[in-house]
This record gives sequence, C-alpha cells and structure tokens, in this order.
Amino acid sequence: MPTAFGGRDIREIRDAPSLAEREALLASRGLSVPAGEGLVLGLYEGDRLAATGSLVGNVIQGLAVSREAEGEGAASILVTALIKEAAARGSGRVAVFTKPREAAVFEDLGFRRLATAERPASGLGASLLEWGSPGIEDWKADLARRVSGRPRPSGVVVVNCNPFTRGHLALLEWAADSSAWVHVLVVEEDRSLFPFPVRLDLVRKGTAHIRNLDVRPGGPYVISSATFPTYFTRPRPGSPDDAVAELHAALDLEVFRAHVAPVLGASERFVGTEPYCPTTSTYNRLMKEILPALRRDSPPVSVRELPRVEQGGEAVSASRVRDLIRSGRMEEARPLVPDTTWEWLRSPEAEPILERIRASDSRH
Repeated sequence: MPTAFGGRDIREIRDAPSLAEREALLASRGLSVPAGEGLVLGLYEGDRLAATGSLVGNVIQGLAVSREAEGEGAASILVTALIKEAAARGSGRVAVFTKPREAAVFEDLGFRRLATAERPASGLGASLLEWGSPGIEDWKADLARRVSGRPRPSGVVVVNCNPFTRGHLALLEWAADSSAWVHVLVVEEDRSLFPFPVRLDLVRKGTAHIRNLDVRPGGPYVISSATFPTYFTRPRPGSPDDAVAELHAALDLEVFRAHVAPVLGASERFVGTEPYCPTTSTYNRLMKEILPALRRDSPPVSVRELPRVEQGGEAVSASRVRDLIRSGRMEEARPLVPDTTWEWLRSPEAEPILERIRASDSRH
C-alpha cells in the first residue's frame, strides 16, 4: 500500500515483527490469528498499530481495534480498505464476522446481517454480515428457480463426501425412503483433498438410481469459509479455538434455518452419527438443538440421525478411505465405497489426487 487517512495510514503487514505485533493486538481483544489469510492489513498512527484486519478468501477476519483507537472510526477505515482490496481481486461480495453488539456498525457501512448465534456456556456470540453482490437474496432466488416444482415438504442432506462412501450412500437412500423429495447439498468450498468437481460428480453418479433426489452445489451459505470457517481447520478438542468452532457451527445452522431450509421447503434434515471427528460431532449436537426449536422467524426443521454403517467392526468413513490410500492399502477401501467411486479411484484421472493424498497429512 500504504494509503493515508488523515494522519493515519494503512499498510500491508508482512514482516515477522509486525505480524507479532498484530498477533498481540488480536490476543488483547480475545482473538486468535485466522487460518488461511491471504492479505493482512494494519491501520497505523505513526508507528503504532491502531487496528488490523485480514482477508481469508472474500471473508474479513482477524478484525481488531486497539483500546486507544476505539471510537475513532478505525474499524470503518480498515473495513473499507479490505472491501476495496477484495474488489480489486475480483470479488464483488465480502462477508464479515463480528460480535453481535457491533453488528450495527457494519450495517451502517452497508452490510446486511444474515444471522446471529450466541453460545451462553462460553460467553461467545457472533453475527455474520455481507456486503456487495451477488448476495444471499440473489442466491436464494436462483435456488428457488432451480427447485421449483419439487415436492414439499422435503428433506435435506448436507455432505462433503471426501470421497463418496457406502456410508454416504446408505444415508441418502434412507433419507429418500423417508421423504417425498431429498435435496443433497455438497459442500462447495474447495479445501478438501478430493476437489469439489470430483466430489460432486461422485455423489451424482453414486445416487443416479435414486429417483426422488437431486444433488447440487452447496454454494457460499452452506458450510463455507463464510459460515463455518473452522470446519476446514478442525481445532483440537479442548484447545482455545474449540469454543470458536462451536460458535461457527451454530452460526452455520442459523443461516441454514433462516435462509436455506425455507427456500427448499425443508421440514427434515438427515445426518449420520459421527464417531471420529469432534467438530462434526459438535455440529450434529447443535443441529438437534437449533433446527427443531420453536421460533417466530422461521419454521422448525426436525433432525433425523442414522447410525453409521459399519464394515469389519468399524464405522465406514471417508477419513478411513483416505487413510487406506495414504498407507498404500487402497484395495482395502474397496468394500467401503460404491462401485462408481471405486471405478473413479482406479482411473487415470484419479492418480494425481491419490498422489496428493499419499503425500499429505491433512485430516481433510
């Protein structure tokens, strides 16, 4: 940069001492450094860091103002700069997390509030807002057109399918047997070892025999970096970020209940039990708390949970399939996946992805 604002200037933070100073500012406001940052900015008054914020994709995170600079418009200046940077990088839409009591500040800047979640046990709360277009109303209108004519009420299943397994198939067949129509939303955020286009295609091919079901991209409002960023980082249970992950999970579910379910005419959401991943287990627990609750602003959504399919005394899971690939035992994954997934895993197209899995220690 730098860009001057009446005696203050905005600079990109890159060097180690400045990043350490910025981390200390975040810590002083009860925040940690966000994962996956692409750009980190600081608002300086002389040599003093007055405020900081970053972009993770098109999501503003790590936003903090020093106590000395409170009430001086520092947050507005920084947010405006981050919006301009996002626009320069090709994004017309920007999302931001903030504390509920500060949401009005962003609404004054033209942001629209999508949802708010509060977790009394941890004392944490967050609001998700967005600015620009296309926004959630555009997305909902497009989704409504795509699902027009489908039976209602319907069921919904949200899946990542990294990759598509027999466990996923059992869940979707059960949902289809229980509902007039099932909408399957595949997590679109491309931060899994199996790329999104591959995951989407495997789900579609693996469910082609189910007539009362459609499979579509989850989009930016269903388990995305905007609604549930810690889903992709998976904090360790008991770590300081664990409570934040629970807050993000609750926020994603609030968005689903308020915006996604009504468009789909959803009265039920189907989910499989989660014996391995603490983050997903927490998400399932909150789902049963948040979606069926009686409220004035949106209809309740019941939650139906299917015990995981087992093979060889162990739950069938995508993580188990990836572990077998990683350890060079892919043949042992054959009983865990449908024929369509297995055919793809044995194809030349799969080899670069299999090599990436073998070289990676990623849990996702």
